[in-house]
Amino acid sequence: MVPTSTPSQPVSLFRLDGTAPERELLVPLKDDQIVTDTDVDLSGTRARLIAGRFRTEAPQWLPHAASLTGAELALSSELPFAVLLVPRPPWTYAVTWGAGHLTLNDEHVEQGFGLLFGIRRLDPFDLGLVASAALDTSARATQTSIPGGGDLSAFRLEPYGELVNRLAGTADLADLTYGRVTGRRHRIRAGNAVWLPLAKDPAAFLADLDAVGAVVDEPDAHSALRFVAQTRPMDRHDRLVPVLEGRLAGSLGGAEDGALGLAWPATAMRDAEQAASFRITGLGPGGPFTVPGRLELGHLTDRLARIDVGDRLKAVRAGRIVPCADDAGEEDAGASIPVARWLVFEATIDHVRYVFHQGRWYRIGETYVRQLREQVAAMLARRFAWPPIPWVPTGTPDDEHAYCRQVAEESGFLCLDRDFASTPLHPRFELCDLLGPGDELVHVKWLGRATAASHLCTQALVSAEALAHEPEALAQLAAKAAPGRVIDRIPRTVVLAAAGRSWNIDELFTLTQVSLLRLDRAVRALQATLRFADIPYVPKPRRPTKPARRRRS
Repeated sequence: MVPTSTPSQPVSLFRLDGTAPERELLVPLKDDQIVTDTDVDLSGTRARLIAGRFRTEAPQWLPHAASLTGAELALSSELPFAVLLVPRPPWTYAVTWGAGHLTLNDEHVEQGFGLLFGIRRLDPFDLGLVASAALDTSARATQTSIPGGGDLSAFRLEPYGELVNRLAGTADLADLTYGRVTGRRHRIRAGNAVWLPLAKDPAAFLADLDAVGAVVDEPDAHSALRFVAQTRPMDRHDRLVPVLEGRLAGSLGGAEDGALGLAWPATAMRDAEQAASFRITGLGPGGPFTVPGRLELGHLTDRLARIDVGDRLKAVRAGRIVPCADDAGEEDAGASIPVARWLVFEATIDHVRYVFHQGRWYRIGETYVRQLREQVAAMLARRFAWPPIPWVPTGTPDDEHAYCRQVAEESGFLCLDRDFASTPLHPRFELCDLLGPGDELVHVKWLGRATAASHLCTQALVSAEALAHEPEALAQLAAKAAPGRVIDRIPRTVVLAAAGRSWNIDELFTLTQVSLLRLDRAVRALQATLRFADIPYVPKPRRPTKPARRRRS
């Protein structure tokens, strides 16, 4: 018989670094914010209870609302909070009520603790919410809710490169007081914290904390959600971060301590693609400088090599890159973004891959990397025969277009580079650079660095998604470029043609491999096949840099 009153109450549970002094676990609080700060006894365990209120002042938008409506709005308020710190070595648990989570010092909060519990206890066939971000050049973030619950497949997560941040759904809580007493499941929320029912009785409450810790320490091999833990952001205080940052600093000066590359930030991708130059400021001594044309990794590492290795990471976080519309770097065409967000770096320690991406470190498990490489290597074996026309770089911005026009002189090829299509979802984009003899969609790129392949993938992915919804767009574009060319079906082949380097698994960053798998999935949805071509080429000379001119006021 189910009891009429539950022995537990849902709360938010965090896990904190148990080795840190207790005073450092919370953010500094003012005396007038605290109502209670006292030690409490939980069945023989000393815990600390802090409770109070945050007072919020009138919001900044209040005058605007008042001026529009003529209404007098008094919206300042108080946010009550309480937090209970419970030491259970080697951890300290924090139970929060109200705005209690705002009192925790994020530097000591275990990142992803709630997810580790959710992976092992959530029902993969009854999930209500999945929030994730793409670990690739797009940095796309999504949150999908299914109020009635659904299985994992309903959320359409990518099998690779999907960084899950939060989960919600029905969970098996048989390990806890709630599950043992009621015999029921409960809907929980899992992220950095886990929101779930904990016992009201002190002794049972402590037993529940220990049970949660035991669940987190269990193997996850049985769980359909275990892929969530394969790729995780690293805590800033992880013991390996100084080691990794030392390797990154060495690579920034030319040492081969890992794979270093240039990767455009998601917010700058369009601006960088169209930029005539890049202005770099704050990157160590020597003053600002301008890179005309294409930005290369060497432009940054040449400057960083002159900086002491211990100061290089400080320099890339302080330095800024701005895409510019003119060759002199005087006319801004995009936002000023830290240099650190333009870099990608990979290193392996004890069979685990670590990635520096968009200014943050991520851990990628060995199993994940092995499966990724196997699938991408099989994909790269699908080849497309390329005509024996070498790409000879001229150093001018229209190199790619000139080469495409040269290939278009071969029988069956049609140059569509710089011919833009338009669909309701994509107002202005390139469907492809060349149309092949069999109506293949051919995307052409000079891959000066391994990370450039990710941008080629993005271009091809946009094209594939657009054609899935607007299949007539290609026929219209081809008919305009070559009136005799008739296309009556969606192309069955998409080709990535690259110069500057070959399609070799050992030359591709992990994040680029993720992008390729994502593209392959989109192409297969069109009932088409992704193929690869190595363009014969002459190596490109290094582009010069020049001191930035003083900007016009």
